[in-house]
Amino acid sequence: MRPENPPVDLRGIVARLAQCAPAEIGPNFSLQRPSLRGSLKKALLVASIRRYLGVECLQAARANTFSELESLLEERLQAPSDGRGAAAPAPLLAAGPPADPGSPACGIDIESIDALPLAQNYAGHEFYQASFSTREIAYCAGQPNPRAHFAARWCAKESLRKCGQAFANESLANIELAHSETGELYFLRHVGAAVRRLPYAVSLSHTETLAAAVVIRLAPAEPSCARALGLAALLLSLLALALSIFLLFQNRLPTP
Repeated sequence: MRPENPPVDLRGIVARLAQCAPAEIGPNFSLQRPSLRGSLKKALLVASIRRYLGVECLQAARANTFSELESLLEERLQAPSDGRGAAAPAPLLAAGPPADPGSPACGIDIESIDALPLAQNYAGHEFYQASFSTREIAYCAGQPNPRAHFAARWCAKESLRKCGQAFANESLANIELAHSETGELYFLRHVGAAVRRLPYAVSLSHTETLAAAVVIRLAPAEPSCARALGLAALLLSLLALALSIFLLFQNRLPTP
């Protein structure tokens, strides 16, 4: 596969992701088209801006048009420095009230496997670097269908975010999905050199085209409900798989 020339400006980045010529991108160019819509595509946009322009612009995920994206990027370039020559990162979402650690919550996410970018070297690709830990990349890259495993883990992290505002501004690479010796899946959160296991139950599933995940925040004050919540996670995962199969069947139906 012949490597693509890297984009040199914001228009080139958007053109690359939208799969069109840079000349097609004007001020009113929509960033809500299928090739740019959705949390995964927005994350790829943010990661590409970081890699090719050297700017951390989480707000890029909120832009609806190219002119809005240019304005947001200009604001980031004019933002106060963090003292190391880089603009201090701003949160993508306003901070909400702290999550109640004793209150259960549930998140679910479904994603097309083909939506994840192809890569010859997953460890060197901006999207995978920004979204997964080095151990996750090594594990998924070693599987027969790496993108299916990456997609399932992406869904798990998006489901985790949907459990509340606690991880809304967290770098996905700091959240790692790990396996126990018995095959149990669980989340680890990396903060500097510290690593902490998170009190969330997680279940993954995927077909040849779609991946899904369910995450439930457990209530540490009520360990007796953990088993019931784990069963709920399993049932919701089966529901997600059934929905994935239904969507796959719908996509294969001929257009009337």
